[in-house]
Amino acid sequence: MDERLLNCFVKVYEYGSIHKAAEKLFVTPQAVSKMIKKLEEELGKNLFTRSAMGLTPTIYAQRLYSSSNIILSECSRIRGEFMEESINTVHMLHIATTFGVPRFLSLKFIMDFYDMYPDIHLDLVEYPEYPIHNMLESGRVDFAFLPQPIDLINYEVIFCFSHDFRALVNVNHPLAQKNVIRYKDLNGCPIVLKGRDFSLYPHNITRFVKGGLNPEILLEISDDSLIVDAARQNWGVGISATFLAEEYIDSQVKAIPFEDETFVRNVFLVHRREQKMSRTQECFWNFTTEWLEKNRENLSLLHKPSAAKM
Repeated sequence: MDERLLNCFVKVYEYGSIHKAAEKLFVTPQAVSKMIKKLEEELGKNLFTRSAMGLTPTIYAQRLYSSSNIILSECSRIRGEFMEESINTVHMLHIATTFGVPRFLSLKFIMDFYDMYPDIHLDLVEYPEYPIHNMLESGRVDFAFLPQPIDLINYEVIFCFSHDFRALVNVNHPLAQKNVIRYKDLNGCPIVLKGRDFSLYPHNITRFVKGGLNPEILLEISDDSLIVDAARQNWGVGISATFLAEEYIDSQVKAIPFEDETFVRNVFLVHRREQKMSRTQECFWNFTTEWLEKNRENLSLLHKPSAAKM
């Protein structure tokens, strides 16, 4: 069975859309439709029912999806083994990360890795967290940088860093006079924040409600610059990671810490336990462990909030 067809099928199944799958595969929707049709002809079964509401997987698609992940994972493993045997081959590691991690670790992390392992290149791509979990489970990435919660039974982890959050308000907003924000202070304020594709979202909503806030979510978005801009325009109150907010705020925006000091995100490097590490993977895993141990204090100083901005 053609691996390319299976990969196309997996994308359509996960996104429930020909157009979204085409965007992820960098092909036209027509090409995706043709590949799905070819796969259906090969199997002699309809994989999706099509309606004005979109695509609905059939029972055959559900069965194929489970098998496809196993096949694609095995194909990836086999390619990796042959790459390891190629003496002069540049090895590639595919790493999915939640937004902001490469920026927090800084370019120095990658440069130091390349200095130590010039024959290993990193394909480091940022995604929302729920798709990353699917990519890990199907073996389509070697590692992932993810926040809690993490399934420690099925995944090995290395703690990487923690960061806190700030409430972002226009300097003319009444809340700008506060030195710390209680959750209930945000009652009646439209809120702009990262949304439900991020694993912290349901935990944060629970946190807000327990703190006396009935959150009025104006916008869910992954772009921190626009979260800050919403505050700049006095359109809403933004909630963003401190180290990301500091990059975009100016004299029109005040970033205020929360009274709740437990409002933090802990980020880990994650690997599937059932997937035996190759030599290349072990190099990255061990390097990350040692590099973080040596540079954790420097990272804390690098991302310490600026008094001038905050």
